[in-house]
Amino acid sequence: MSEAAPVLAVIGDIHANFARLDRVLDRIDEVGADGILLVGDLACAGHARVRSAVSLRRYKVQVRRVLAQVHARGRPMAFVPGNHDLRTNDDPANVDGRLATLGGLRVVGIGGAGPDLFGFAYEWPEDRIRALRLPAADILLCHAPPRDTALDLTHSGLHVGSDAIAERARQHTGVLLCGHIHEAPGVVEIGDCMCMNVGALGQPFGRTVLGFIHGLDRLVWEDLDTGNRREWRRHDSRPARHPAGHRCIR
Repeated sequence: MSEAAPVLAVIGDIHANFARLDRVLDRIDEVGADGILLVGDLACAGHARVRSAVSLRRYKVQVRRVLAQVHARGRPMAFVPGNHDLRTNDDPANVDGRLATLGGLRVVGIGGAGPDLFGFAYEWPEDRIRALRLPAADILLCHAPPRDTALDLTHSGLHVGSDAIAERARQHTGVLLCGHIHEAPGVVEIGDCMCMNVGALGQPFGRTVLGFIHGLDRLVWEDLDTGNRREWRRHDSRPARHPAGHRCIR
């Protein structure tokens, strides 16, 4: 690893939106990131009531295409499955429950979402997450956001994240990445943990957005559709200044 802080790119809930995925991958190439992290919901395996052999075949084709599109850029990559993904995926970049190292940073994954159980493909009760024994890491790569934060707030004003994920954030020194709630991009600090929801490429509330981690002390969020850009530094809730043409999200 070079003396400069490693830069990892973060892509939110893709939901098989291949056009937006290409645009954010182009931006990642421009930045020259050391690796790419995906927070899950690569596609949609469907609700239990309507899941069929045909829909599962379509889902698997879409997931293979998403992963191939990212792998084709030639950068190290890690992902977790989201609640709309099947829990099992044998791609070696799947870090659900295990450790990988990208750009010299240790990444461990917690896939799926809870605690509400709606019948989607990968859901869990809180106690399952509390019982997980995970190796020490710099980055927690999650799908579900920590509860009662700006990152789990729905458009209707409800907090729908996970207490168990919030508990892990309070015990973690480093960065936590999440998605799941498409309309709640942003960064919050929980103790010594910087937490980012990068937002979603897929619907609903999808935009051409992505994030960047610069080491463990600087997070950046970009909306390629609007030019909005925001930057956070550890223990400083004020957004950094940016060149003309970039506006901070509120």
